[in-house]
Amino acid sequence: MGLFAILDHSSRALQTASAGVNVASNNVSNANTPGYAREILSMNAKGSSLNRGLLLGQGVDPQTVLSSYDRYSQASVFGRLGTQSYAEGRSTAFRSIETSFIDGDAGGLTSALDGLFQAFSALESSPEEPAARQAVLAAGGLLATLMNQASGDLTQRQTDADQRVASLVTSANGLANEIAALNAQIAELEAGGQGAHDLRSRRTAALEDLSRLGPVTVQEKADGTATVLFANHSIVVGGNARALSVVDDPVTGLNQVHVEMGASSADITATLGSGTLGAAVAMRDETITGLQAQLDELAFGIATEINALHSTGFGLDGVTGRDFFAAPAAVDGAAASLAMDAAVLGDPDAVAAASTAAGAPGDNSNATAIASLATELTMASSTQTFNQYWGGVISGLGHDAAAAYSSFDRAALELSAAFDVRDSISGVSLEEEALDLLRFQDAYKAATRVMQTANEMLDELLNLVG
Repeated sequence: MGLFAILDHSSRALQTASAGVNVASNNVSNANTPGYAREILSMNAKGSSLNRGLLLGQGVDPQTVLSSYDRYSQASVFGRLGTQSYAEGRSTAFRSIETSFIDGDAGGLTSALDGLFQAFSALESSPEEPAARQAVLAAGGLLATLMNQASGDLTQRQTDADQRVASLVTSANGLANEIAALNAQIAELEAGGQGAHDLRSRRTAALEDLSRLGPVTVQEKADGTATVLFANHSIVVGGNARALSVVDDPVTGLNQVHVEMGASSADITATLGSGTLGAAVAMRDETITGLQAQLDELAFGIATEINALHSTGFGLDGVTGRDFFAAPAAVDGAAASLAMDAAVLGDPDAVAAASTAAGAPGDNSNATAIASLATELTMASSTQTFNQYWGGVISGLGHDAAAAYSSFDRAALELSAAFDVRDSISGVSLEEEALDLLRFQDAYKAATRVMQTANEMLDELLNLVG
């Protein structure tokens, strides 16, 4: 081996050390970049050759820059992101609902319900007094107003969740298109023998964002592309993306999530079991719908039971057959429509405290009967009073909220653990990169020293020859 071979060795060593510093520098720069996987410079010994009976090495041969991306740990992150986002969406929604329906007891429904029956009880003592009758009308009006407000609040929350579904579908389409475009670029670059690590990092970040919206499964192909399944339906294949859309449900009018299937589409709403999109659908279709149904049941029960007694009683004017509340047409929508009946509204004399026309105005028997409804088992198939029923609704909501908060805490811990496992394999450690920078810097200095020594030896040789 001659001096020129040594110069060649040191030149390649300089290039390799410089490339190592470049890779470490890029890792440091992208330490906090979403989706980035640590890059590693691959090097091999160039081999040996026999020279005058000596087997001498031929230096270093830099191969390529590899990515430490691990699809298995990354797949776990995709799944945990969906679970955590779903739990977070439910937790946030429950916290908002709980503020209204537990802390504020839906604007004081329990108090208003008690107040109505207490007003009828007070009417027993002085059925002929206009003030006592007016108090009954006021209590009935307050209960109706609070029922309307509680129902309106739930309706608005459902509308907000429905609009959120549409907005999240738009976001999912944008991410799917981005992933498809990156697929095409990655396949083109890697088919030409070039690396596409930065594009892959951008695709991973986009996939993580998509995983936050709903259930995502990623299947990596040999050509470098990623096939993406969303709620078990492929929405990205190669460089092509299939659009999601929202379609009005023919019964509820709410947005249902569909995926493009040729000239038609398939409803995937029921399979959105994770992500913020799944949480919005669950809160809209299950939690809020359930609360609204229970509120309607309570409103319908109150109106029906009080009307059944009030309509058989007599007012101070001797008239009978008047409802206290406007009779609800059905259970569905009863809370939103609850109102004082027009026949008694503003007319204290129309309050039917008496059981017979002959007993008015001193007859209080019908007022007593209505007041006793507070303790009668009229709800839940005649097993609960009005207050017990509503208390059960509030208690159930509190239990579900507590479960949602617990699920969020657990999901956050599981996501953190998934990130830790992934980062231990493919994440950037600034401490390791600092050591690599020192290592390649020392290698560069040593290679420089070798080149300098070879040059000096070559100069001495030339001087002897000259």
